[in-house]
Amino acid sequence: MELQSLIREGVLSTTTFPGLMYSILSRKETGVLSLTGDAIEKSIYIQSGRPVFATSNDRDDRLGQIFFKSGLVSLEGLIGALERATRESKRLGTVFVELGLIQPHDLVEGVRTQVRNIVCSLFLWTRGRYRYRPGALPSDELITLKLSAGNTILEGIRRIQSWERIWEAVGGLDAHYQTASGIEEMSRDLTLSLEEWTLLSYCERAVPLRELCRGSTLKDFEICRLVWALMTLGIVIRVSSRVGPSKIRNSD
Repeated sequence: MELQSLIREGVLSTTTFPGLMYSILSRKETGVLSLTGDAIEKSIYIQSGRPVFATSNDRDDRLGQIFFKSGLVSLEGLIGALERATRESKRLGTVFVELGLIQPHDLVEGVRTQVRNIVCSLFLWTRGRYRYRPGALPSDELITLKLSAGNTILEGIRRIQSWERIWEAVGGLDAHYQTASGIEEMSRDLTLSLEEWTLLSYCERAVPLRELCRGSTLKDFEICRLVWALMTLGIVIRVSSRVGPSKIRNSD
């Protein structure tokens, strides 16, 4: 089958980015997912179902801003490094190290933070076009990050603050949720807090969202957002309300 026939493209208004992302990661594919909107273009490089690199033409995603905002580089240092990088046609991170503004290990962590931020920023997008091109990654791209599929979705959805999107996803207080079969495998590498694991355990039997909110120590907003993430990952599923709900008991 020709590679061109495997390319997927469309608009975000007909899907959700979390769902689109997981559909690629869960199949352990290798390729590049690009999104464009309002003159901004961001790309995620995926290797065997794990995001490993990302690029962006958004000024807010630039590496220099990460070090400047963290306080590692002063404004004067940033401007001087930018001028030198332009003059000598060097990468900004390399110039930071050469000037002694940061250490080599700071550069590695800074690039990882940059990649993570670019990936997670796309979970906030609700408009724009996407294009996924499967195939080997460019050899000159540095592999800097290997987020698991599950934790990529979790971290991305955790950054979403739009209640309208979350509420639309969870389906109301009377929507019933239950853990899917085989969740041990699916949830093995997830980074969840004790309270979040406890919430997941409540779903061993069908339980309405109303009871999850009443029985958990988490804020209702956090509960709904977590349910959306777990549902996207296929760890919990929405079931018919005719299924008898379990009653959650507080441990107090």
